[in-house]
Amino acid sequence: MVYKWKILELFANADKLESVKYRLSLTDDKNTVETEGYHIFTEGFINKPFAEIKESDLAGWLESDTTKNDVNAIKLNLEAQLKNLEKEQKTEFPWLVDTFTVE
Repeated sequence: MVYKWKILELFANADKLESVKYRLSLTDDKNTVETEGYHIFTEGFINKPFAEIKESDLAGWLESDTTKNDVNAIKLNLEAQLKNLEKEQKTEFPWLVDTFTVE
C-alpha cells in the first residue's frame, strides 16, 4: 500500500504557518481511496522559517502532528475504506438493468 500526501493550501499569519488543507491517497494493487481535510498544527510544532518550508516538510509534519499513540487516524480511516472496497461486490444500478427490451 502506498500513501501520498498532497498539500492543497497553506494558511499563515505574519509568515508563520498555522494550518494546511491536504489530500491523502492510499493505493493498493487494485484500488485508490482519498480524503481531504484541514489541519491546524499544534502551537510551536513548526519551527522552520516560512520561506524555507517545502511540501515534503509539510507532509512529514502533518503525518507526525496527526499521529497519537503511534496511530494516525487519517491513515486508519483510509485503510478501513480500502478494506471495505475489497469486501463489496460492484453491481449495476437497478434502474439501468434491462433498460431496453426486444419484442
